[in-house]
Amino acid sequence: MVIDGHSHVNLPVEQHIEIMDKAGVEKTILFSTSIHPEKADNLQGLKKEMKILNDIVSGKTNSSLDEKYKSINELKQIIQRYPSRYIGFGSVPVGLNEDDTNLYIEENIVKNKFAGIGEFTLPSGQIKILITIFKSSMIFGKLPIWIHAFNPLVLQDIKEVAELGKKFPDIPVILGHMGGSNWLTAIELAKEMPNLYLDTSACFSTLVLKIAINEIPLKCIFGVDMPYGDLQLSKEAIEKLCNKSYINAVLGDNMAKLLKL
Repeated sequence: MVIDGHSHVNLPVEQHIEIMDKAGVEKTILFSTSIHPEKADNLQGLKKEMKILNDIVSGKTNSSLDEKYKSINELKQIIQRYPSRYIGFGSVPVGLNEDDTNLYIEENIVKNKFAGIGEFTLPSGQIKILITIFKSSMIFGKLPIWIHAFNPLVLQDIKEVAELGKKFPDIPVILGHMGGSNWLTAIELAKEMPNLYLDTSACFSTLVLKIAINEIPLKCIFGVDMPYGDLQLSKEAIEKLCNKSYINAVLGDNMAKLLKL
């Protein structure tokens, strides 16, 4: 089974399904989003959407609870329409106390039958506050945690993600974008830690992709990050660069095993 392990809600959804069908992708792990750059039809419209995204990723603004509820509801409705094609990972606010975090995850992740939590986009120096998320994950069945790891995170942030993963070895941790510019350390950590996986979307370069999927093929999760990545091209890159005996693992079997599909 070919599984896109990381893409965001794309509108119109029917067009996304057509793209999946054309690329031979059976399922997508779908993440919520507060913006829809795929709807922009000119540079000015795209700049407006990307400004919002950059502010969120850099920590200049944190999505309000109302925005998170709206994006979670959008995600839920889409999965209900196409339950055989989509599996949800739900966004969770950071900075809440343990009780409020547990309540949020129970109401918005568990009751919606989402398979994991994320993506977490934090500014540099804030990774340690995710300990509340990890504790809650343990309570609700060791939910996988997906962490954005490109800019603005730096090497120390990647190391702190690993420290949290080591404290909670039963929780699968997916490090987004292969650790960004800190890909070398990310690969070394994934080799060392049984519960740390690397997402292939928006990786630093195709050379990095080739090294990672041939060095740790059972720890790499095929991801596209639509609408920012192209599904067909991303799949073809894996097929071209991966050792033939591990293509199926990277393109879907690793994620299927992680989520017990």
